[in-house]
Amino acid sequence: MVKIWSAILLGTIINVNCLAQFSPPGLGEANTASWFAVGLKQQLNETKTVTSATHLGLGRISTPDAYDPFEKASIYVVNEEITNRFRKNWAYSGALSYRWQNKYKDTSPYDLDTPKARQELRVYGRFSYMNSLNKMDYSFSYRPELRFFYDPDFSAATKNTQFRSRFRAKAAFNLNALETHKISTTAEAMFSTTRSDSWSAFEYQEIRFCLYYSMTLPSQKFTFNLGYMNDLIGKQNITAVHYLAFDIMINNPFHI
Repeated sequence: MVKIWSAILLGTIINVNCLAQFSPPGLGEANTASWFAVGLKQQLNETKTVTSATHLGLGRISTPDAYDPFEKASIYVVNEEITNRFRKNWAYSGALSYRWQNKYKDTSPYDLDTPKARQELRVYGRFSYMNSLNKMDYSFSYRPELRFFYDPDFSAATKNTQFRSRFRAKAAFNLNALETHKISTTAEAMFSTTRSDSWSAFEYQEIRFCLYYSMTLPSQKFTFNLGYMNDLIGKQNITAVHYLAFDIMINNPFHI
């Protein structure tokens, strides 16, 4: 049993509530997967232009011969992101993330591999354009990432460094006048180069499609997000992984 607990974390989203979920991380090739996260989002200044978002999350996967998305523990994530909305429609972010991901053998009974896990330290930025049209909020973003991989003892993994670029489009549709119920959809394409002894070619790797329903309880400052993600890995022999995702956010618990 894995217990998730959090201290007082910072976070909330900027005025256009278009980046409202803690989206699932990619968990590699599997049939199905699940993702749960809890976090806080908090405004950091009186003009509400600087925000911080922190979340803790865990993911589970099915075995290759089954479809239970909760069967095996896969990943544990701690993530912190600071956002500055410096213009009406423009924002940039900086973030730091730590991840522990279990590695399993690809033959039955799919026990832990050797080494049993991969650790990751990730530094990334985000540049976003955001706007609204009637009942729809939408955004386009570019996210460059630098990823460092380690074995469980913190020695460098065989594939030890990766630079990845992520391009995402997102739209959120308000379902009521109070904007407490939303449906959102995203599409995100990823390109990367990885170093072992030398750097590989920089090329397309995967694309992810998400569909979410969000419900906000303003008086309790909670937002609940329930979603589905389809991760299409590869260019020719494509692997489709189906994710069930759920996260809980606490919105702006401290007034500035």
